[in-house]
Amino acid sequence: MKPHMHPHPHPDGQHREHFLEFIRQVSPEADPTSVLLFGQVQRASSYLIQAVEKELDTAGLSWAKFRLLMNLGRAEKHGAAEGVQPSELSDMQGISRNTVSALIASLEEDGLISRELHGTDRRRFVIRLTPEGRKVLKSKLNGQFKFVTHCFAMFSATERQAFLDFLTRLNQGLSEKAK
Repeated sequence: MKPHMHPHPHPDGQHREHFLEFIRQVSPEADPTSVLLFGQVQRASSYLIQAVEKELDTAGLSWAKFRLLMNLGRAEKHGAAEGVQPSELSDMQGISRNTVSALIASLEEDGLISRELHGTDRRRFVIRLTPEGRKVLKSKLNGQFKFVTHCFAMFSATERQAFLDFLTRLNQGLSEKAK
């Protein structure tokens, strides 16, 4: 690799023109702007998760684990004091049941959640926050929400709403294609 080149060049200027030409050669029917947009959304997602995980690492949490704790905390606040089933967590997070099982096992080992048999259906489990899990979640939530607010502060309220509307539509369309 040449010393002045970045391992993953940002597609602007000359690099952008080369990339656009590459897109046209490989797939003349493709919309180059959509291809660039996909790359930018993917890059933004990666940067956001890296930044969030840097802060969460002080509590030994990944973004996936933190999201699971948030989903449990939110479910508790909205009346699910008896707990949440692993399949419900899988649906909430949009991840496989195997991935949820691994997250549950790790968070249970850390003492942040408990897994108990369902009250009426003894074949199923429910997941709950432990007092320590509530404490960790509470200690991290405010900082995470402030960080996310800062990430989007460069946009006006109107731009943030439009961005949210666009991404919501994109995710709805993608989730339908994934079924």
